[in-house]
Amino acid sequence: MSLPADLVPLPTAPYDERPETIPLEIEECRTALWLTKGNITEAAKLLKVPSARLRRFVRNSAYLTEEWNESREMLADKAQEIVEEALFDEDPSRRDTMARFVLQSIGRHRGFGTSGGVNVNVNKGGKISISWGDGTAIGPNKPDDEPPTIEGEVSTA
Repeated sequence: MSLPADLVPLPTAPYDERPETIPLEIEECRTALWLTKGNITEAAKLLKVPSARLRRFVRNSAYLTEEWNESREMLADKAQEIVEEALFDEDPSRRDTMARFVLQSIGRHRGFGTSGGVNVNVNKGGKISISWGDGTAIGPNKPDDEPPTIEGEVSTA
């Protein structure tokens, strides 16, 4: 993850905790947020302030809120790269584990994952089985090997 080139250096201070009388500065908070990839608790440690103080300061600044969001988005972009690599990995265990993760997180809005009423399981040998929340199989894994018909779906068979 590349950091913005215009970050200011963090101040060095002779204290263990920044006194309330010394105000936070926007640019030093921005630097701390980028250095910690948006982790406000860790950024607060760099600034030697309680995390609640920094969180309030960020929340009250549209500029810092945008910088905080952008630093977190870049971290999410990196995580997505790793997920994509794992989905196409030659190791079936790694690939199938990641497929399950994607279906249960990103695919939740499509009904995958236990909270959506559909379970996704990786069985021995890397075979993925999908079932309704009550355990009823979906798809070719059904005992009668009939293709599934989901309510509202039009069958052309």
